[in-house]
Amino acid sequence: MRAQLTSLLSGWGRCAVLYLALAAALVSTAWLLIRHGRVQAETEFAIRRAEARIRAMQTAKDIRHDVQQNAGRADLERRADRWMRD
Repeated sequence: MRAQLTSLLSGWGRCAVLYLALAAALVSTAWLLIRHGRVQAETEFAIRRAEARIRAMQTAKDIRHDVQQNAGRADLERRADRWMRD
């Protein structure tokens, strides 16, 4: 009886260890995937933010160039005076 009980418990122990190892592997895999996805999302966001900043700087440069090329000196002075008043 004692031998049967010992073999039964050791069999359950091996199954429990196997299932615990599988559960630990699944949990660690899920954690790594979440972490990798978060890092990738942060990288994509940083790239989009930098591209938006570059577009804004390019637009400002183009507008500034257009204003300087198309406006006369008197018009620029009038705009500057109006801007300083506001």
